[in-house]
Order: sequence, then structure tokens, then C-alpha cells
Amino acid sequence: MWDKRVLVKVEVMVGTFSVSVKWKGVGDKFLWACSGVYGPNENNERGHMWDELVGIQQYWRLPWCYLGDFNIVCFPSERRGDTRLTLAMEKFSEFVEDLNLVDLPLEGGSYTWSSGTNQPAMSRIDKALVTPYWEDHFPDVIQRILPRPISDHCPILLEAGGMARGKSPFKFENMWLKTKGFVDRVQSWWNRHSFVGTPSFVLAKKLKALKDNIVHWKCREFGNVERQKKQFLEELKTLDAKEGDFSLTNGEKCHRAELRSQVEHLLSLEEIS
Repeated sequence: MWDKRVLVKVEVMVGTFSVSVKWKGVGDKFLWACSGVYGPNENNERGHMWDELVGIQQYWRLPWCYLGDFNIVCFPSERRGDTRLTLAMEKFSEFVEDLNLVDLPLEGGSYTWSSGTNQPAMSRIDKALVTPYWEDHFPDVIQRILPRPISDHCPILLEAGGMARGKSPFKFENMWLKTKGFVDRVQSWWNRHSFVGTPSFVLAKKLKALKDNIVHWKCREFGNVERQKKQFLEELKTLDAKEGDFSLTNGEKCHRAELRSQVEHLLSLEEIS
């Protein structure tokens, strides 16, 4: 999904290890490309991935952004407790150097993946790499780790500026139907309102009144949920950061499992939305 007010999809190329899209800015007509990458686990397959990514870049020859799970690190320092530079790491570094890519600094932590065991292995196998021309067009780019409520990978947010938005129109959210008692509330609100006039006038007035009821209910009910989700994610972020430096206690592991369960429920509501 993308905001069609900002970007137009020009062309798509699907490879074995990547999906690449050529984009055109609606306002500035700027052409650039982005590749979502999922790297193989086997070393003998990684050479095919590098060839694929280089081939697509040479075909379009545009400012570029690569992002995703490369399943390999560039340097031993990107894997906790590792000091050995392997051939696979060297090949990754050569790919970055050959394409003159910028490895954007990572904010919010050192690692993006954890095995989740008692003494977890941790590494930075997820990242965003961009060409200098891409970075010139999108200044002040931020690559930031987000809490990982479910997956063993941390989501990464790549921000390149915001967009001013107008007043949002009223939209009925299907996730409201998953809230206990919502349908009964709507029926009660609808029956509560009474207006005099033509049928079309009465219908319009009742719909407007019902909309106001739902908006106020949404602010009370889901405003609290949003605050809870933010609190849960901040707690998860703190535990993930601690795990990167120290081992978690059994109590902290249980607490994290409970937090993930609660966040998973909230995220399922967002998925429905």
C-alpha cells in the first residue's frame, strides 16, 4: 500500500530475492526505485541475490533504496559476541561498496533480530541501504528500530519527512464490530434520537447524531486502547534493549510474553481496520 497523493507506481520487477518498484513523485516528478529484500540463509545462494540486485539497479539506473531482511551482516560488530569476519560478510560489504550505497545509522538499538532463546543470538540483519542521490533528495532520513511485539525481527521505520494532512473524514471501522456491546450501543443511540420533518431530513439528522455518538465513543474507548498500545510497545522496547546487553530474568520474560499477547490483540484490530 502507498499514498497515491504522494507516489505513482511506474513499474514493478519481481525477482527471486526481491520485489522492486519504480516510483514517481506526484509533486516533484522525482523518479526513484525501492527494493524490498528477503535474503537466503545459504551462503551459496547469496551470490545470486547480489547479482539480482545489481542487475535491477543497472537496468533502471535510478536513485535507489534497498530495505529488508538480508539474512547476513556486513561486519562482526553487527552480531553480538562475534569477532570473525567471514567470506559472506566480505561479499555483502563488496556489494555495498560497488553500488556506492549508504548504510544509514540505526537509532534505538544495535540489533534487529533475536533468536529468543535463554541466551539469544542477536544481530543486525535488517537494514536500509540507499544511494547518495536518493539521500540527497530525501534529507534528514531516519532509520529507527520499533518494538517487536510478535516477530523475532524488530520492525524498522525509515522516515524521510512528513506530509500535512487535512481533517479526516468519518469512516466506519470494521474493528469496532469486534468490541463487545458495540452493536447494542449503536441500536440504543439510533433509537434515542427523534426528529420531525420529511423522511430524508429525519434520516440525515439521525445519521449525523449517530456519527457524533460513535466519534465520542471511539475517542473514549479506542483513545484508551491507543495509550495502552503505546505503553506496551515502550515496555517491550525497554526489554528488547536490555536483552541486547544483558540476559532477562524469568519474570521479565513472562512479562514480555504477556505484553506481546496484549499487543497482538491490539494489532489484530488494526489489521481489521
